[in-house]
Amino acid sequence: MYTYNIPKVKQQNSTFDNGRALCAASVRFGRDFCLETGIHGFRHIAEPKRHWFERLLWAAVTCLACYGAVDVSLGQLHRYNDNPTVVTLDKDFRSWRFSLPAVTICMKNRVDSAKLPEVIKSYWDAETSDERYENYSRFVHTVANSNLLDLENYLEFQDEDLNVDLYQLVIDVMPKNEEIKTVSSENAHFKWTPVMTESGICYSTNSLAINDVAIIKANLNDTKAFPITCKYAALSCLMLLEVSSESYYYVHSPYDVLDITTPPSMVFVFVGLNRVSELSVIETNCGKGVKELTPRRRGCLYTDEPAAVGKHVYSTNACRLACRSQVAMRACGCKPFYYFYEGGPQCTVTGMACLAAFAPQLASIAGIDCSCSPQCMYSFFREVTWADTVWENGPFANKGSVKYSVQAPRTRYTREIVFHFQDLVVSFGGAVGLFLGASFISFVEILYFLLRCCIWILHAANNQGQINAF
Repeated sequence: MYTYNIPKVKQQNSTFDNGRALCAASVRFGRDFCLETGIHGFRHIAEPKRHWFERLLWAAVTCLACYGAVDVSLGQLHRYNDNPTVVTLDKDFRSWRFSLPAVTICMKNRVDSAKLPEVIKSYWDAETSDERYENYSRFVHTVANSNLLDLENYLEFQDEDLNVDLYQLVIDVMPKNEEIKTVSSENAHFKWTPVMTESGICYSTNSLAINDVAIIKANLNDTKAFPITCKYAALSCLMLLEVSSESYYYVHSPYDVLDITTPPSMVFVFVGLNRVSELSVIETNCGKGVKELTPRRRGCLYTDEPAAVGKHVYSTNACRLACRSQVAMRACGCKPFYYFYEGGPQCTVTGMACLAAFAPQLASIAGIDCSCSPQCMYSFFREVTWADTVWENGPFANKGSVKYSVQAPRTRYTREIVFHFQDLVVSFGGAVGLFLGASFISFVEILYFLLRCCIWILHAANNQGQINAF
């Protein structure tokens, strides 16, 4: 028990004198702390019969040691908050299940000829016998079969009074959802969903990222099995797709949507063509506990973590599509109808004709800072080899097909946590132990002395007399 004597204060003493007395008692309290604490260096500062220069030297050394401990600890805290993960290369391939690709099919002719007369009549009140019918028909085909990088055909109609809702027009003339025959080595059910892409209306399957671009919102029961996976085996996993009309096939990650600027993933299949394509895949996965980290700490986003307000999913290509929409807004003051889910006014015919001159800028997303976070789960597919067979007669002459054969990967990238909270505590303890020789009990002592000091000061302020410290 420690006893601190404060000179008796008369009633007429000023507040300044009271504060000076309390300050002197606090200095004596700090001296006692330096003499009793187990933290190295402090005892030499308050040791009796020491020269003032010696005290000053130990005070400087102790301050430098405190600075070193704090600096190292803050560096470790920064690492824990900003970079606790690392991407590793796994090779335990025999126990893996890897994803089959997502496939988006875009028909070459996206106008249903049976719907066309009725649509033209409803929009412009023109019958098939009207002299303007052919012009309206060309316009409808131009809109429905256009894509972001080929908008020159709109120049023919920019001076005509054809300002209709282009998005709704494309929906109204879209062909019926013909059954795309899909067979895989996994005997899975592939649900094809109509989506709006930069190539117009297409059909997509095995993708988790189509919720925002889907024209008819996908039923969760239809997509809960996506992505379809395949177990490692000596034989490749297969997907066989058959359609009865000329179509473009795009292969992309099951965690992403179609990006028209990636032509290596595209193949044009006409009736009678049978293509056999062999694909290689590189996957990026996440280890245990990574999803519980904040996006900033793990450095990536999952599909169910949309980065923009009003969106339902996140994918890298969807982010790039949003950037292209912003480029279009800056260039011509409107967005193409391909981006119906983005904000801003939709382009009329004049606006689409204006964008025809900015196709290179749209493709390269020039003029804006488009920073898209990487995806935590991703699969990259590359066509390794292919072989085409054209049937002019026989049972395969009236349909086209593509058979994708996916090679089982033998390596993959995995994002793992390498700096847990326990590692942070250990690093703090190492830094404080190295510079100050302190431990957890040393900090308990500090809290104890601070608490005792606060109690003493409160008693001193209330009693203005003799204070007993514990």
